[in-house]
Amino acid sequence: MSIFQSILQSLPDAFSKKADSNIGRLMLILSNQIDQLNTALTKIDHWRNIDEAEGSTLEQIGKNVGQKRGLATDEIMRVLIKARIARNRSDGTINSVIDALSRSLNTSPSTIKLKALYQQGEPAALMIEDLPLTALNKVGMSVGQFAYITQQVVGAGIRITNIDVRGTFIFSSQPSNIEASFEFGFAPLDQSSGGRLGATFNPNEDVILPF
Repeated sequence: MSIFQSILQSLPDAFSKKADSNIGRLMLILSNQIDQLNTALTKIDHWRNIDEAEGSTLEQIGKNVGQKRGLATDEIMRVLIKARIARNRSDGTINSVIDALSRSLNTSPSTIKLKALYQQGEPAALMIEDLPLTALNKVGMSVGQFAYITQQVVGAGIRITNIDVRGTFIFSSQPSNIEASFEFGFAPLDQSSGGRLGATFNPNEDVILPF
């Protein structure tokens, strides 16, 4: 039952309960105002959630945790806020860093891989070997910006050297024959299958986020 109908049914029997009566029209005006108020209150309640908040409300949430917006979009701002909150809870281990990053992007920890480079003579360095490209594309974040956030989440004195994203795409092992593969071959237009190309990125060559 709508608010308008509920109000009409609550009127004493001395009043007409028809929607097109004078009292009905008056109650319609009142119920419309109540509906608008309820909509606003529901929106306020939803915007307490980082994933739902937008604009200045999102900036206020960021201010509460010490995160400035800069030129970041709402989507990237949400990631920055979550990353800052997660960083405050991280103990600096690789697993906790991966957990913090995955929570920031609402993705599985299995999509992020960090490699310690102590065997290569760099005891205080990490390399990103795999990252959630789908989650990054969803929020409009570049790979370099993801590396920058990772740099801020890891412990003090630890640096991110680079990002080595190894692709899975390979050509046919038989040059003269067609070889089909849903996992390693060419992808259809909807990108639902097929291999992906690899790339190497330098975190120092991208827009710096206010993190």
